[in-house]
Amino acid sequence: MHLSRVKIKNYRLIANAEIAIDNNLTLIVGRNNTAKTSCISLIKRVIEDQPLNYDDYPLDKREVFYSCLCEFLGNKKSYEDFCSEIPLTSIDFIVDYSLDNPENNLGALSPFIIDVDIDISSVLIRAIYKINMDENRLRELLNPYCFTDGEFCPQRDRIKRECATNFSKIFGLVIYAVNPKNDEDVQIKNIGELKSLFPFELVPAERILGEDGVQNKSSLNGLITKYFDVDINTLDPKVAKDVQALRSTVNEANLAVQERSDKILSSLVNDAIGFGYPNTEELQLGVSTNLQIDDQIKNQTELNYVSSVAGEKLPSSYNGLGYKNLIKIAFLLAEFSRRIGENSVACIPLLFLEEPESHMHPQMQRAFAEYLYEFAKKISSIQIQTIMTTHSAHIANSIDFAQIRYAQKTKAGVIYKNLKDFASQENANTDFIKKYLTLSRCDLFFADKAILIEGASERLLIPDMIEKCEKEKIFDSQEYKLPAQYYALIEVGGAYAHKFIPFIKFLGIPCLILTDIDPIKEGKKGVSIRRRSYV
Repeated sequence: MHLSRVKIKNYRLIANAEIAIDNNLTLIVGRNNTAKTSCISLIKRVIEDQPLNYDDYPLDKREVFYSCLCEFLGNKKSYEDFCSEIPLTSIDFIVDYSLDNPENNLGALSPFIIDVDIDISSVLIRAIYKINMDENRLRELLNPYCFTDGEFCPQRDRIKRECATNFSKIFGLVIYAVNPKNDEDVQIKNIGELKSLFPFELVPAERILGEDGVQNKSSLNGLITKYFDVDINTLDPKVAKDVQALRSTVNEANLAVQERSDKILSSLVNDAIGFGYPNTEELQLGVSTNLQIDDQIKNQTELNYVSSVAGEKLPSSYNGLGYKNLIKIAFLLAEFSRRIGENSVACIPLLFLEEPESHMHPQMQRAFAEYLYEFAKKISSIQIQTIMTTHSAHIANSIDFAQIRYAQKTKAGVIYKNLKDFASQENANTDFIKKYLTLSRCDLFFADKAILIEGASERLLIPDMIEKCEKEKIFDSQEYKLPAQYYALIEVGGAYAHKFIPFIKFLGIPCLILTDIDPIKEGKKGVSIRRRSYV
């Protein structure tokens, strides 16, 4: 079983969007502020049962919300109508279990299967942030700002302020199992059942790498010292043997140090007091220490880098941030694998990676993307579905076309375009475009506009022309000047420029194609017939 699709409504920039989830790796690409991370954010918020914040409620839906709210407060709309008419934030999880053996135990998915149709092999789970505050409490909260001298005169600014302050109290999360063939057939489920189904790990874009050596929750040192607290039975047998040996060594050292320190300190105390006390007939003073070497190891452990040539050590802060970032991700993945391995119930592990390219040079980014899936298989026998966001053209180059989702902001809201759909629609051009983008760079995925050019001459000429136009103030009449926009300048060659047109249209990027006027054949009188340029 696996998560096949996610549908999101009314969350930040997302009005109504659906994203197809690959069985292994889903890569979300796109320009800045196109809700690449919002999808991951809402999944995390729901699974962790976090409240909905006012800032997460879409700007373009707030006017509808306040209009309905004022009608309710003015007794022009019932509480039930108000609750049903306002836009609600929701997410649908569609799980496919068609390839599972019918005789197998579906584990954590079982509570969400409510249909009796043996031909249905999918599950629909809907999480909605609904009005959680009852009618009386809602009126009690907002009525002071609705009436003046007995007349209904709502102070919208004060009402908005109160709603924003109490937003997490007004809305509450409700989880439903929905019959895929009957939207009215639903059962309420609890958050524990959802957490059991979707264990997840989020590796955020802003990773604290412990550069100053200070021990903290997110540092590399903290990940290493977790082995003192982990259940050995949940570890790989080879790792468990080493961890057990470490613990035995620490325990023996604890006992030896405590016995020796108790004896020495007790002698010092008795010698220092004097004045005839205590005598031999009375109880003697003693000292009991409670030293825990493992605590010292946890607090003082630092990750070092050892030179195999010189045999010397250097602190972790001396290593490059790219390598440290890579090591941090590897430790987090291993820790996630250990946690899901503790769960004996069948589940769907989800791994979220935000912009893993931080501090990595291009070759390292490409290698990371290529080996991520193999590494995930190596550390876990349970299939992990990974959802990754990136701004890196090098990572996008390394991922299969069918696994890429292009986030695009439109007037109707953000949509996630599945490049697998383009591949099925434009099979003739897909192989060429994929090979070409692999050889060059996937700048198209991150650009506001695209300029496709013939070759190296245009690559040198076009930026110079744009710069000179800017100096001559030719762009001043434009609201958004071209030099201030993120445009991609991509060499496509005149003979193949037309192959990119369907792909550009699919992505919905404004595009200009400039190619040479090349001769293609000789006329009857030796006159060349030339191909016109694309503009």
